[in-house]
Amino acid sequence: MMVKTHSRPLIGCVLALTLGLGTGCSHWIELAASTEAAPPTDATVATDARVPLLLETVRVTHNGSSIAPPALLERQVLGAIEATRLFSRHYQSGHTQPDASQAHVTVRLSIDNVVEPHAGQAAWRGFVISASMFTLAPFISLNYDYASNMSLEIERWDGQIKRYNAASNGSARYNLFGANPEVIEQLKGQVTEACLSSLLNQVIQDSPFYLASKEQPLGSPIRTVSVGVRRSPSRAIPVSQPIVETSPQ
Repeated sequence: MMVKTHSRPLIGCVLALTLGLGTGCSHWIELAASTEAAPPTDATVATDARVPLLLETVRVTHNGSSIAPPALLERQVLGAIEATRLFSRHYQSGHTQPDASQAHVTVRLSIDNVVEPHAGQAAWRGFVISASMFTLAPFISLNYDYASNMSLEIERWDGQIKRYNAASNGSARYNLFGANPEVIEQLKGQVTEACLSSLLNQVIQDSPFYLASKEQPLGSPIRTVSVGVRRSPSRAIPVSQPIVETSPQ
């Protein structure tokens, strides 16, 4: 007695699985244009005129709700400020503080983040329980939008204050099987970096405001240092390329 086997449907499922897993794992990041009012600025300042900086507060809201600022974010903020080389030393609230009698500037940063995951979660719930997700994965385009508005307040040693604002936004786009937490974290990091670059470019333009004038001994050479902002990443950054699997001949 001969029993017929249905091999074609099985082969079709295998091919669909291969296609879905092979072509559905592409993802990339797109950043909107920077809000900088002017091109990046570089300047040269007297080394001895620089003063220390104290990062006093970093306040963060996420879709309107206050959250504790992640340690990684605080390091990113302080690292971006240090990279400008405008200030002689850098301190953070809760750690070593500058001498109270020493001229220094105090920084307060407010960050308002807005997250819109769109239909990604609903699409996943709708297809994860269906075998058809393997064939539809390459055609299901999902995106995760992230925007940030930052306000920077810098108080000088004599009480004078300057305020700066910047905004940036971007999207992580991926197919169903391309969803990856690392892509979202990279998007957040790049949006934050773009905002910080815009803010610090404005600060560099006001660099004379943050320098303490000191008398130089007659005949003594004035040592200088170049200050500027670390350049932001490009607007569209591919994180990975689609992988297409081919069957052996």
